[in-house]
Amino acid sequence: MTHEELDAFLESHQEVEWALDQDNNLLLRHTQFDSEHEKLKIEPRALAQLTPQKLESLLVGGHNVEHITRVTGYFSRVSGWNKGKRGELAERDRVTV
Repeated sequence: MTHEELDAFLESHQEVEWALDQDNNLLLRHTQFDSEHEKLKIEPRALAQLTPQKLESLLVGGHNVEHITRVTGYFSRVSGWNKGKRGELAERDRVTV
């Protein structure tokens, strides 16, 4: 990642705070997901290997996950199902417990 790409990344991600330490390492913190004392440290030589997508992945790190589910178990009339759905019903294995 070049310095221009880093500047553009930081400009478009206002929720990311940054600083440089005495060794010129970049310290990044996502204000929504990280506490005041949690910071991602990136050494200058490692910055060259990063892409904006990888940096975002490192900062978010699974915190920004949506859960999507499909609700089943509701009742509906089989007569209202299409031909394919009725075919799936006919192919189901029935087990008596």
